[in-house]
Amino acid sequence: MNYIDLSCPAELFRTAMPTEEIPAATLTLFNLSDRVIASVEVLLRLLDEDGGETERLAYRGRALNGRPHSTFLLTAPCAPSEELHSIDVVIEKVWFADNEVWRREPGKSIAYISNALPVSPALTKLKYAAGETAVGYPVEQEGLWLCVCGRPNPEDAEFCARCGRQKEMIFSRFSPEAVEAQVNMRERQLDLNSRSMREDTIRLQRIREEEYQQKKSRQGTRIRILIAMAASVALCAGTFFGLSPWLRLLSGREALATGNPAGAKETFLLLGDYGNAKEMITECDWQIALETADSGNDAETMAKASALLRAIPGKPEAIDKANETDLLRARMLLEQGDWQGAQEALLLLPEDYEGKGELEQKAGMAQAAALKDEEKYEEARTIFLSLGEYPGAREQASDCLYKPAQKKMEQGDWDGVIEILSGIPDYLNSREITLECHYHKAEGLLEAGDRDGASREFLLAGDWSDAKERCKALTYEQADEYYAAGDIKTAQSLFASIPDYMDSNDRDRECRYALASAAAESREFTLALELLQNIPDDYKKTGSIRAQATYEKAKVATRREEWTEAAELLGSLDRQSLRRQYRDIENLYLQACEKAGINPYPETPAPPEADGAAETPETAPETTPAPAEPEQPAAEPMDTPAPDPFLVTEDEQQ
Repeated sequence: MNYIDLSCPAELFRTAMPTEEIPAATLTLFNLSDRVIASVEVLLRLLDEDGGETERLAYRGRALNGRPHSTFLLTAPCAPSEELHSIDVVIEKVWFADNEVWRREPGKSIAYISNALPVSPALTKLKYAAGETAVGYPVEQEGLWLCVCGRPNPEDAEFCARCGRQKEMIFSRFSPEAVEAQVNMRERQLDLNSRSMREDTIRLQRIREEEYQQKKSRQGTRIRILIAMAASVALCAGTFFGLSPWLRLLSGREALATGNPAGAKETFLLLGDYGNAKEMITECDWQIALETADSGNDAETMAKASALLRAIPGKPEAIDKANETDLLRARMLLEQGDWQGAQEALLLLPEDYEGKGELEQKAGMAQAAALKDEEKYEEARTIFLSLGEYPGAREQASDCLYKPAQKKMEQGDWDGVIEILSGIPDYLNSREITLECHYHKAEGLLEAGDRDGASREFLLAGDWSDAKERCKALTYEQADEYYAAGDIKTAQSLFASIPDYMDSNDRDRECRYALASAAAESREFTLALELLQNIPDDYKKTGSIRAQATYEKAKVATRREEWTEAAELLGSLDRQSLRRQYRDIENLYLQACEKAGINPYPETPAPPEADGAAETPETAPETTPAPAEPEQPAAEPMDTPAPDPFLVTEDEQQ
């Protein structure tokens, strides 16, 4: 059983174990969102061979630059050991470039059963129908559905978060029945093509045989003239042999022994069932076929020899010789470039015949290459993929996608090119072409007035041309408009996504300050402190807001009895300067330290000695007792309004 938080914007693809050379676990993550991921915090559980936990580590990776719908790496320091067998990874927090934060909530995890298929013919068929990223048939489970790519999605989601395909299309096209129908249809098509080629080959063979018979008939005419001249002589001999079948049988055997199997066969045919004439006819056929096979130096003669050998009944060695002849014929035809003839010859061989598989693959490569030259890329790619690991097959299969993508590139079909090349991102310059298509698509969207879409496409264009600068310029322009319209939050996220561009850093700080002020007024102190990160205290009233948020957050921690957190928060403040504004701050700090078992004044120096003399009980300073809880006087005017004790805030709900 597996568990997943469907709200998590990042997904773990794989985990590389630490080694002596690289003492760190390398995590490959996938950004499922439309925003850039800047930082990720993960929890690593180091497991032994039995699945027992040996160590637990928390690590936050920064400056990750995880682009939308792309993979990125996070390297977590982790020492290798002999006990370490596997690593379980849980994503705890995700920070976006616009300072939005996603946090994992354990209660939101949902159980599911993986739909991944083992390596099998079923998986091969599914990859043919759905692409190389397919891992299993789509299935619906309680509360979610699993895509053909293996990604769990909420039950009400219409599109897969990983591959982006539509749910309705996935379940209609990639179910076991639909995939089987697609494969059967393809096999029927290939079978029809193969049958048509076989019929063409047989027809050509018949024409050649007829021409051969005509030539032989002409030769026979000349021979018959000579026979007529010797008819008188043969008449006497024929009369003699007609009266003596035994002498005919003896004459046939002598002709066979002297290397004239054709003449011997004619003699044995005249004898009918006399003696062992039938057995001798079979022997004559064997000798004739064997002579034809051994003397054949072209595919046509070898095909004739194979037919003669396979027609001999009750002689296993004839079938073995026919198989050997057809294998040689297929090899000869392949060398001549006739892959159809080679396939026809190979069909006559048993499935497990030695050498047949290699020649079938060569013929398949030649057939696929011919289809590719005819620009029948889909049919050619299917054959290339069916050849598995045959040298060059996978590269040619990739090229069957690359060539159509080049044509769509010439036609300006940017989406078509991006879709096709997504299946071969590492082939030749597919990555660069994809970036160029995103760039041209962005230009088209910009001309159509869709600045949001253009900005997104410029971002996906990466380093192509001036895509980064144009993306930043569009983002800055949109952020300025949102700011002018009063949408400070959206403006801040946009300014934060283009750091160091023009005055974006100053504008981002200005927006975060405004948002932090509003958060502090609505008592969302955690949010206020996060927004004020990296803003100096002397910027406007940042110091006052940070002090108020820290103080109020510490009070919430004391009500929850989270004493360590409260002590750390109050210890980070200049309590001496804040005593007048927050009269109970020192008592709260002492209380938190006492409950948490922390020394409240760890660095308090010892009082100096007077004139180097040792202190006496009379001169030793009196120990100042801890201040008692003061009575609450009437509230004095303060810069920060007094908090409403009946207001329940976001921090207090956590």
